[in-house]
Parts: sequence; C-alpha cells; structure tokens
Amino acid sequence: MATAAVLKTVEPPALRVQLPHPPSQCPLMEIRIMTIINSFRNKYRFLSNFWPTEIVFEGIVYPSVEHAYQAAKTLHTEQRLQIKYAKTPGEAKRRGKKITIRDNWDFIKWNVMLTLVRLKFHNNAILKQALLDTGDAEMVEGNTWGDVFWGVCNGKGENHLGKILMKVREEIKTDDEQSN
Repeated sequence: MATAAVLKTVEPPALRVQLPHPPSQCPLMEIRIMTIINSFRNKYRFLSNFWPTEIVFEGIVYPSVEHAYQAAKTLHTEQRLQIKYAKTPGEAKRRGKKITIRDNWDFIKWNVMLTLVRLKFHNNAILKQALLDTGDAEMVEGNTWGDVFWGVCNGKGENHLGKILMKVREEIKTDDEQSN
C-alpha cells in the first residue's frame, strides 16, 4: 500500500521591523533619482552665460551675462563699453582678457556672478520657468576649456556657476512659495 505524503503549506511568521521613523519619513524607504545636468548645451543652453538676454548692470545694458561679467572686471567706462559692443559673448570674453582688472576683482567676482545670474532669471519669465523646470537636478558647468573655478573639466573643478544656478533656482522656488 502506498502512502501519500501530505504537504502542508505553512506561512512564515510575519517579519516585524521597528523603524525609527514612519515609513514615509524613513530615508531608506525613499528612492530618488538624481538628475545631473552636466553640460549647458542643447536643451540646457539657456543656463550658459552666453545665452542672449538683456542684463542691466550698473546702468549699462549688456546683451548677455558674459558681456556684463567681463565688463564688471574693470572700472574704466570706455573698456566696459568696448565689451558691451562685442558682437558675441565669446568676443566679450576675449576682450575681457585685455582690460585693466580692478584691484578687488578676485574678492568680488563670485558675488558679481551671483548678481548677474539673479538678474538673468528673475527678470525674464521664460528663463525663470526654464530654470524651475530643471527640478532638483544638480547643475554642473562641464567644459573642455579648463575652467575649474566656474565649472568642471575632466572631472575636476569647483563648479561655482553650477552652484550659483542651483542657489538662484532655490531662491525663486522660495519666493514663489511665499507669494502663494
């Protein structure tokens, strides 16, 4: 006579884990996909200081942040105007290498850039929305020309322009939240 084996399915005991926070507040329970914008080209070209947008800085209207930044390096009005009238931001940058640099430039250049980037995005509704549309993406001014102060080249750099862009984005978000 054959014997039949009876298999009995047994549910394992429930696993109980005591979390230090409710699941919605537990950092291990949240999955975030971090977006990194590592080049200010194509879709993100508007993040570049070369993007055409009027910037009024110290009473002069410049055609881009790059023009205004290069002009801010000097206190000589005629040199500032030479930079203002450069046909392209690249030409403005080249002219900015041939001017009399103000004595305190290394101490103020970061704040000048912050001011100019604020002007660019606070005063232009389309650019402001485009910046907000980057969400929480990390912004890295990746470049191939060796700028390791404002950007990152070959994996090295301080990325100050990227940090300024993220700071301005957060300021705009905070301003929008407070006005609603």
